[in-house]
Amino acid sequence: MSEPSRGREYPKLALENMRAGYDGVAVLFDVNLEVWPGEIVILCGGNGAGKSTMLKAIMGTVQVLGGDVRYDDRRINRWAPHRRTKAGISYSPEGRRVFPTLTVRENLHAGASNVPTSALPERCREVYEYFPVLGEREDQVAATLSGGEQQMLAIGRALMPRPELILVEEPSQGLAPVVVDRVYLALQQICLDRGVAVLIAEQFQQLRGNDCDRVLVIDKGTVIPFEALSRF
Repeated sequence: MSEPSRGREYPKLALENMRAGYDGVAVLFDVNLEVWPGEIVILCGGNGAGKSTMLKAIMGTVQVLGGDVRYDDRRINRWAPHRRTKAGISYSPEGRRVFPTLTVRENLHAGASNVPTSALPERCREVYEYFPVLGEREDQVAATLSGGEQQMLAIGRALMPRPELILVEEPSQGLAPVVVDRVYLALQQICLDRGVAVLIAEQFQQLRGNDCDRVLVIDKGTVIPFEALSRF
């Protein structure tokens, strides 16, 4: 892994005693978490542990009930999701969720609403550098891609705005190990090339501790370092 950029004063993303939930009821409790530029952090946990809620709270689609979400040392609790996207935060959701009737190119364009039309070909080429198979299937309808190719497309779509922070939800889900290797290798290269901060949510059985800088565990809405599991 590349060396995280910690010469600066603050991380790219910081959650400080954050509580978040639905309809005023918290499901995340006093979460503290940092992701630095050029760093990959994996957040692992079982179903219902709070992984999805955390990523959605960072994106602004789940209510923050207390504490802070800070991006580049700016408090963004009240920012709308589109403002967070414009500021450099991208999200690749669980289950890939590509547009099945659109081509690879059209899916990528759909992730670039803030990008000038004239810049779209260049942005697509950048994605194809990380995922060459997408370039080979540029005119292919997404529904005909394999599961691994759809996952690459979902991440590629999140790359189109040139984000500084990428949130990736369960990229290993349902994929063969060799395909997962390619996905993680691309994420590592993105960190190395661009200094992007990456936060990945994964199930315990999909944990790839050697492919990241740090591992955190979420259980019942609380986050602890992976090493702390040995205390329980």
